[in-house]
Amino acid sequence: MVNLECSKPCWKEWLTNNLLLILTMIGVVVGFTIAFTVEPLSPSIDAVLWIGMPGELFLRGLQLLIIPLIVPSIITATGSMLLRASGRLGAVTFAYMFAAMFVAVTTGLVLSVSIRPGKTGDGSDSDDDWTTYQIQDTIADILRRIIPDNIIGACTKVAYTEYTTEEVAVEGENGTNLTSMVITGKSVAMRDHTNLLGIVVFCIALGLAMSINRESTKPLFDVMVALRISVFKLFGVFIWTLPVGTASLIASSLLRVDDIYGIWSSLGLFAATVVVGLVMHEFLWIPLLYFISTRRNPFTVYRGLGKAMFTAVVSRSSAATLPVLFKCCEFTLKFHGEVCSFVLPLSLFKGDGSSVFIISSCVWLADRAGVPLPAEQIVFMGLLGVIVTFCLPAVPSASLVGVVLICNAAGIPSEEVGLLISMEWLLDALRCVVNVTSHGVNAGVGDHFLKDQFSRDVESGLNENSGVVNEAMKLSPRESDVIVEDILVVSETTKSDEKLYMTKF
Repeated sequence: MVNLECSKPCWKEWLTNNLLLILTMIGVVVGFTIAFTVEPLSPSIDAVLWIGMPGELFLRGLQLLIIPLIVPSIITATGSMLLRASGRLGAVTFAYMFAAMFVAVTTGLVLSVSIRPGKTGDGSDSDDDWTTYQIQDTIADILRRIIPDNIIGACTKVAYTEYTTEEVAVEGENGTNLTSMVITGKSVAMRDHTNLLGIVVFCIALGLAMSINRESTKPLFDVMVALRISVFKLFGVFIWTLPVGTASLIASSLLRVDDIYGIWSSLGLFAATVVVGLVMHEFLWIPLLYFISTRRNPFTVYRGLGKAMFTAVVSRSSAATLPVLFKCCEFTLKFHGEVCSFVLPLSLFKGDGSSVFIISSCVWLADRAGVPLPAEQIVFMGLLGVIVTFCLPAVPSASLVGVVLICNAAGIPSEEVGLLISMEWLLDALRCVVNVTSHGVNAGVGDHFLKDQFSRDVESGLNENSGVVNEAMKLSPRESDVIVEDILVVSETTKSDEKLYMTKF
């Protein structure tokens, strides 16, 4: 009888924390049911349009929140982290973070481009727009994107090299007369796309400039903090429309294709590709990075992180797993407490597993839409993948923002993103485990190098945050998602500000 009474609040808490996942899975079932029910009736174009309208509105809302999510996140993260990440500890921490992200994105790209799970096999791909596009022009376009001439215009326009061509008669092998397109001129033009690269570079530069003189720039920093918290709250409310958007996107996507069962095989191959990438990163690249850095057995760290990995499967949120991860690193693995307090909150800004999923999803959507992916386009997507993953909020299904964002920047249609959500229940849990493992290993690398050399100024800064971290450990996973995500931001406030901040949540 006692066990039954104890299990009721446990089940209630589990249902509350996983309600979005449950509703999304119901949306997946409803979407497939609508598609298989309506498809034999040969629905008209208008019928398919209105079936897909909720999904279209969901994607529009997701695109609407992209810039407000990215800008304050980068500015506050850069301005606060670099102030505290002084000395060797910051260098080691960020070196591992970027190395892990680079390896993860590369793994996802190589597997996706090699397997091509989204290939339709109907020969619809066309390289006409890219056959004459020269690599030097691609490099020039990337440089133009890095430094836009108008930061407001960068939100809607991107520069590219436009060719002026004309047909020239040439003689074929058998003396036949043929025509060939010859480039006669080049000019810089603008097209409708978000120049994400330029926006990110500008935000990083602004954050660095703000970190130089924190006293004078604190008002602007506080505005960015308030904007970030507000947008995260707005995104937290908006994401609850995901189940309806999922059902609509899946149904409309399936009704627009002739071979519904072929999509099942394509999705299965996509899921297998992502799982292979996650397994490779979890059991090959992360241990290799740890061994190269410390010359120690990485699987001793894995054994100590077992409870955190299990929590990641259940919560599907790196932020919600942070309290357990702290305990595993400090008490089980005996990492220095100050190193853990510095490294683990910073690690929330990266997600190795999420980057594998995001970049693989973009390649899958490109193949489904018949968009060609030459080498320069793949490199550009990989670069964006590394950058974007540092900017996403630590909430379930936030990777969808990264997928839509990169697709928009690369000119890839994202209408079929709803089909990918049908695999979200499995892939989200797996990539969260990879993220948490990488966070713990990151703390282990920092502990190896700097356990005995942690500077006193960083220590004093972290002591100001100790109360916030302890309070976050007492919160439910949903509440800790917000609190832990903003630990670095709270370090810039006074004691009274911290109390006011905590009461808001």
